[in-house]
Amino acid sequence: MRTDAPRHETDDGFAGTLRSMALFAGLPDRELEDLVARCDVSHAHPGQVVQAQDVPVRFWHVVVGGHALVQHDGTPIGLLGRGDTWSEHSLLNPRPSPIAVVALSPLTLLTLSRRQFFEIPEEHPVLAGRLVARSATSAHRLALPLFNALVHLERRGRG
Repeated sequence: MRTDAPRHETDDGFAGTLRSMALFAGLPDRELEDLVARCDVSHAHPGQVVQAQDVPVRFWHVVVGGHALVQHDGTPIGLLGRGDTWSEHSLLNPRPSPIAVVALSPLTLLTLSRRQFFEIPEEHPVLAGRLVARSATSAHRLALPLFNALVHLERRGRG
């Protein structure tokens, strides 16, 4: 995965993107701008493994563009797109990643290192609370899009 230095010239665009995502909704502009300034911008090409399964988690990721497939033991269990995040559970409960994440399309991510991720509660307590809540439901959150897609395909096949 290619990581660029933080791009301050595009911070306003990324802050606006985050503002439209449920996880970040209602956060003060100053907090969003600060968060974006701390993030690196990462890019992945289709087929690229962004997170390998069963390896230590080093980064927290926010998808700002593109789609990625979530796999467990090679089986697809979910789809990530704009506004989705992953690895908060593994960072909060130090453990290897239970999933692999593979880019399906060109992927743009905002990425925080483990150290930066753990600075969030100090600077962004509301976001920290949301991340803890999201972590508690991470397996269900990642599996739900796949379930919805399968139900849609089954209904389409009947019609």
